[in-house]
Amino acid sequence: MAKKLLYLSKASLLILIQLLEIQSGSFTNAKRIEFSKSLKDLEESQKGQTVHLEESQKGQTVQGLREVKHYLNKYGYLNYEDSNNFEEDEFDEAMEVAIKAYQTFFHLKVTGKLDIDTTKQMSIPRCGVPDIMNGSLTQPQFSFIPGKPIWPYNKHNLTYAFVSSTGPNVNVHQMKAAGSYAFREWAKISNFTFQLTGDVSNADLILGFHRGDHGDGLPFDGPGGHLAHAFPPTNGRLHYDADENWTVGNTVSPNQIDLRGVSLHEIGHLLGLGHSSNESSIMYPSIKEGQKKRGLSSDDMDGLKSLYSSS
Repeated sequence: MAKKLLYLSKASLLILIQLLEIQSGSFTNAKRIEFSKSLKDLEESQKGQTVHLEESQKGQTVQGLREVKHYLNKYGYLNYEDSNNFEEDEFDEAMEVAIKAYQTFFHLKVTGKLDIDTTKQMSIPRCGVPDIMNGSLTQPQFSFIPGKPIWPYNKHNLTYAFVSSTGPNVNVHQMKAAGSYAFREWAKISNFTFQLTGDVSNADLILGFHRGDHGDGLPFDGPGGHLAHAFPPTNGRLHYDADENWTVGNTVSPNQIDLRGVSLHEIGHLLGLGHSSNESSIMYPSIKEGQKKRGLSSDDMDGLKSLYSSS
């Protein structure tokens, strides 16, 4: 649900790409879900300053606060109209309110300051779906894509195919193994079945690896950028960045991205789930490089059951 999973320096921030609504043809109501990348490393630019980002609070002007505002805005915590200083490095009242909301969502100490724990959380790459939808924070549990798009009640047998414009660092067998694993986990806790097909033109879901501009309006950006993005029902597209250091192994090294874990997350979006603030959930928005997060939690199960309870 969606931002790359890389450790960044403490002063690094993520550039978050908003949920994109595509309003044309077959993409009506599609929301693009992405993992995000760091905007830039601010450490060098902050050398010699008395006050750094992670020490800042209301009333101060610190280089880099503009990027924090953009971060908060992209995830729904700060509305552009709320701040008269949106493009300035000024810590105003609207920013303090936004940071308190952010700290509440991630179960941090609510200080209203850009303290170390808050900047550390912000430096973890994550899926690009906003945490605040329709003006309010999601509860500490599952959530849905705005509009609650779902697959029709008579469309629970979904076929999927792989169509890539370029090759990743994993081979075709590994790629299909990761997809098979992730679909199998979702099938276990739902009425859905998923079947690999060679009939690409009629497949319900299309998965693939791509580089740069790959035709959906928001290109990948190479190593260290956003990992993947997916569209909710009934668009059915899931794209991975081929330039990442993917792995499907049982052991995930500190510099690797777990393809199985990311696939589990993105398939949740393909089925209509949004993000959860429950850290044990596969739909939790953040995941680190080297992190192995597999299997579905009760939160994920409850979310899918609730979403399709009437279908």
